[in-house]
Amino acid sequence: MNDQATTLRAMATGDLSFSTTNVREFPTKENALRCLAITGGKGGVGKSNLSVNLALELGKLNKKVILLDADFGLANADLLCGVAPKFHLGHVISGVKTLEEIAIEISKTVHLIPSGSGIEELANFSLTSHSHIFKRLQKMEENLDYLLIDTAAGIAGNVLGILMAAAEVVVVVTPEPTSVVDAYATIKLMLRHSPGKPISIVVNNVIGIGDAEQAFQQLNYAVHKFLNHQIQFLGMIPHDSILLEAIREQIPVVSYAPETPASRAVRLIAKQLQNQIKQGVAFPIQSESFWNMLASETN
Repeated sequence: MNDQATTLRAMATGDLSFSTTNVREFPTKENALRCLAITGGKGGVGKSNLSVNLALELGKLNKKVILLDADFGLANADLLCGVAPKFHLGHVISGVKTLEEIAIEISKTVHLIPSGSGIEELANFSLTSHSHIFKRLQKMEENLDYLLIDTAAGIAGNVLGILMAAAEVVVVVTPEPTSVVDAYATIKLMLRHSPGKPISIVVNNVIGIGDAEQAFQQLNYAVHKFLNHQIQFLGMIPHDSILLEAIREQIPVVSYAPETPASRAVRLIAKQLQNQIKQGVAFPIQSESFWNMLASETN
């Protein structure tokens, strides 16, 4: 069996050699879009921070990335990026703006599609009822390397639809027992609807390497025993007071303090995603537009 502890220690030391043991094989194609939904069983686990900073680190690897803030009605990715969008998805819904006009350039290779906060129309927003938005979103997928989707917390119907439509799901968990239990519940619901869904785990707010290993092993044991599914460890992010400073300053930590432990950890996760391709670990391609998949999941 693959020694997950070895993988955890390798990530901690910066050794990114990746074992292909027990890794599900998927068809691949050159320059394929990777679509990852980043979620958490509960709020406050750091999924939005991971989404923003991971997008920027992938951009630094010269990858074209779009980050979609899919927490409709309670969005905060723009705040974490330190931008104040004048326009958001609500303006696209009303026809005032196009998607291209609301997309914000975070870096040369990374764009954010902002949602809104405290807006009733967005809280009740269903992409499937706006075909014109679908068409423009599909167009934006062209020549894209990564589509990262920051979901809302919990497992409400609109969140589940996004998780089902994405080719891959990253579940962010913290070492607290409640977070592990909520993550398991989220995974259980996903696998009920999509038994083969590739799921990776990022353990956030880690004090010591033992915390990350224990949290992952607890989750992995339960998922393997009760759901007969193999999850993968993608990385860990240590508790870092500099990260809290960056949040207060509304600057992504990888820009605010590139060499702080949290920034280095996110950089390793980005490199891990790329090394999966370089070292021959196949990944699930988004064979059909994410937006078409979302329409079929939510109809």
